Amino acid sequence: MAETNVSANAEAGAWQQCRGRLPAFACALLLALTVLAPGLARAIEAIPVDPDQPKIDITAKGELYEGRGDRLQIETAPGPDGYIGRMAVQASTPGTNPGWLVFALSNPTDERIVRWLVAPRYTLANSGVLRPELDAPRIAAVTPSLGFRPEPLKSDRGDMFRLNLEPGQTVTFAAELSSLKVPRLTLWDPHFYQAKQQDRMLFNGVLLGITGLLAIFLTAIFAANHRAIFPATALIAWAALIYFCVDFGFWNKLFPVGPDRTAVYRAAAEAGLAASLVLFLYTFLRIGLWHVWIRTMFWGWIAAQFALIVVAIIDPQTASGLARASTILIAGIGTGLIAYFALRGQDRAMSLIPSWMLLIVWLFGASMIVLGKLSGEVVVSGLVAGLVLIIVLLGFTVTQFAFRTGGGAVSLGPPSLVQMKSLAVDGSGTHVFQWHAGRDLVTVSNDVEMELGLDPGSLNVTVEEFLQHMHASDRERFRLMLWSLQEKQGGELRTDFRMRRTTAPISGTIRPRRAQRECASARCVGLMRDVTSLKRSHERLMHDAVHDSLTGLPNRELFMDRLQGAITRAAEGQSHRPTVIFIDIDRFKNVNKSFGLVIGDSMLLTLGRRLGRHLNPQDTLARLGGDQFAILLISDSDPHHVATLAERVRRALRTPMKISAKEIILTASIGIVVHDGSQVSAQDMLRDGEIAMLRAKRGGADRIEIFNPAMRGEDESRLPLESELRMALDRQQLQVFYQPITRLASNQLAGFEALLRWDHPTRGRLAAEDFIPLAEESGLIVDLGSYVLGQALEEAASWHKVLPRDRDPLFVSVNVSSRQLFRQDMVQEIRLMLARESVPKGTLKLEITESLVMENPERAVEILTWLKTFGASLALDDFGTGYSSLSYLHRFPFDTIKVDRSLVRDSSLNGQTPLILRSVIALAHELGKEVVAEGVETQADASYLRSIGCEFGQGYYYGEPMAAKDVAALLAALASHRKRKQRERARDEPATPSGLEVQAPTQPALPELPGPSAATSGVT
Repeated sequence: MAETNVSANAEAGAWQQCRGRLPAFACALLLALTVLAPGLARAIEAIPVDPDQPKIDITAKGELYEGRGDRLQIETAPGPDGYIGRMAVQASTPGTNPGWLVFALSNPTDERIVRWLVAPRYTLANSGVLRPELDAPRIAAVTPSLGFRPEPLKSDRGDMFRLNLEPGQTVTFAAELSSLKVPRLTLWDPHFYQAKQQDRMLFNGVLLGITGLLAIFLTAIFAANHRAIFPATALIAWAALIYFCVDFGFWNKLFPVGPDRTAVYRAAAEAGLAASLVLFLYTFLRIGLWHVWIRTMFWGWIAAQFALIVVAIIDPQTASGLARASTILIAGIGTGLIAYFALRGQDRAMSLIPSWMLLIVWLFGASMIVLGKLSGEVVVSGLVAGLVLIIVLLGFTVTQFAFRTGGGAVSLGPPSLVQMKSLAVDGSGTHVFQWHAGRDLVTVSNDVEMELGLDPGSLNVTVEEFLQHMHASDRERFRLMLWSLQEKQGGELRTDFRMRRTTAPISGTIRPRRAQRECASARCVGLMRDVTSLKRSHERLMHDAVHDSLTGLPNRELFMDRLQGAITRAAEGQSHRPTVIFIDIDRFKNVNKSFGLVIGDSMLLTLGRRLGRHLNPQDTLARLGGDQFAILLISDSDPHHVATLAERVRRALRTPMKISAKEIILTASIGIVVHDGSQVSAQDMLRDGEIAMLRAKRGGADRIEIFNPAMRGEDESRLPLESELRMALDRQQLQVFYQPITRLASNQLAGFEALLRWDHPTRGRLAAEDFIPLAEESGLIVDLGSYVLGQALEEAASWHKVLPRDRDPLFVSVNVSSRQLFRQDMVQEIRLMLARESVPKGTLKLEITESLVMENPERAVEILTWLKTFGASLALDDFGTGYSSLSYLHRFPFDTIKVDRSLVRDSSLNGQTPLILRSVIALAHELGKEVVAEGVETQADASYLRSIGCEFGQGYYYGEPMAAKDVAALLAALASHRKRKQRERARDEPATPSGLEVQAPTQPALPELPGPSAATSGVT
């Protein structure tokens, strides 16, 4: 509108001039040329300059012309006499199309006025986000209508020109713009501008000093406290310091860099500051301890942020825009992580909340400034000071967190016994409980009230009020215990009780508590401990002990227990006769081979769910093992209904399952047995069901057979052998043989492996592999294992009496089956055996196969840890033939790895086997475990194993399995040999001088165990 008004006034003036001087046609032509002349701008209004005015904003009062080409024609502002002139301005570079900012200044005084025209090369306000306006020249030239061209002044931070206004003079200026964006032009009083710059330099120097000192402090303190959070925080301080040096103009003074490169350094500094924030979050919140994929994503993010520094060299605007935009992502993800960790109670996240909240506020203010919503020097200075404050808070948080010691009073001397007991109580997780019998008052620690979500002092109440916080079923028992203590005037109270949380629903989340107190007549003081996790662990172990780990169904033990109870109730006439349906999936091993174990397990889960849909709540579905299921039916004994149920089960199993776009149909062989009174035990009834199932399987797949007593005589070998094994175990007719294990380095006897043998009256001597599978199926394996453990420990105790060793005592290795390992009372049984025999620690070495521990790794780790705590050594048997899972190997607390004989047998051949054997031994040594090699048959085998660092060897080269009496004879010979060597050594020693007795008992060297000989069956 201003340009239009000026044009109208110009037309009127031209018309008045031509009215009296030129003909009408000429005046019209002149008027048209005046209106249509290209590049011609009209006169503007002059800005009066007051000598006392420190600065004038020219941008708001000037006029902008764009698209006028490289030449601009303008009319000057009218002077005091009202005269309007014309001026033509040529662009600095011909052929360009720059923008022009035209303004006029007038000096109404009678003195000469000098002013500086300043256009900053960079301003944070309204600079933008994605493609920010960075440092660049703003004004190419300033052309006046009168006088000399303004003198350019040298400055690294902006374009400056010196303007001189004579008294009473009005001058029009045309400023040629170097950038597309209109700069902020300000007319400054030189003295005021210099004073302003000095104040700014002082302020900037203070900020630089604080940031620099903090960066040096955090870097130097890393030498005293080697935590990664210090260099990560120092990196933020260093990045901010570099940015301040660039923004304050100190970078060009420190390094010989031209102002035209300032945009590159500014973009690189912004990218470095954003990258340091991401690295700080990763380090301080310990993201590296999370899952691998989260750690990988964070490192990729950090690398991308630091890559922006390189991008700044090529395209500063893009790098700066991406760095500014990434701060929004950093703020969002950082807030989410801090909130997540803080809600989970992590101290690091909670201590970072104040600093991060201030950072969020700072980022909001910075976004308002760069988007042009806020502007002004005060706002920008406050933003810079806020960044320094954030860095100081981060440094304080990191330092406080790194050097805190947990609080407490400072002690000037060693702690007393009372203080140490108090620290022990605090560290044990127990809480103080006190009952004052005289006042009927209960007092507990405040920590208990906090855990229960109660207000402080809520549990410091009378006994009746305290009981209201207990579970209803525990109140009367606890009241009677307190009454009993009061009647006895003292005693000990040890009990478990449950307390209600106020934050739970009305039904309540019950928390078990354990209290142990020594009580006198007047007061009872003791400790309370939260045993919630312990109770849950016991419940989980009890559940796992009687349930299948894959399907969650009852296992064989629980099924047998319920079946025995059903048989007992049926014999007493209290319920229906129980029926057992024995189910075996046909050719399920082929499914595992074709589709893998994962698909096979998924199919077993599906089968378990299908079978469960056909049962009543009082019936039981169990997985006996592998691909075998069993149903205990006690809700109905009608033969017709049982047959109908079996048919429904058969059809349900035949329903196709879609696996990998293929339909798989499984069938099952089903055996049914109804209790007829002849089955005394659950084992007998399950065996009859299995016999019926085997009859169905022999008849073809997908069949159902009902048991009849005539089927028992069909298996002429399996059932008699089982009964004979049971009889041999009852009469202790099984023998334990012992095969020597030799320490290869010294060729000395190290121990024996216990091997079970059965001298059958008709079949001769049977090895363990001939009857152990039958014992596992019949449930006799538990009794066999206990028998072997008892015999082996008893013999080992006698060995130590015959051949005692202070170091490296003889050990005995015993194999453990799956039924034994996961049995609930196995740990207690071994503990009692070790205590009864009083053998040295490490005498008993339990050998457990890989496939056994991989059945349930988590539970196996827990049981093995308990066994090792009670003094038993652990050996991983048959390593190299099963899973050989290296990911689990370091988790199991094994002392020894037993290499399978196949690796030793093939080690002399060319190929990969020797390399595998050496690798296994090297891996075991790296994990701190010893190695026992089985199958040492020749001297070459022993020499090779000794050369690659194997500790122990076992095989027929060192001796065959021998009876207990042969072992006793061998040890007696070794002991006699050792005593003879001791006497010879004592006789050969020189006599000591008279008046001085020197007693230096020495441990004699153990005799070597040479190779086998024909006379002694391979052992001397």
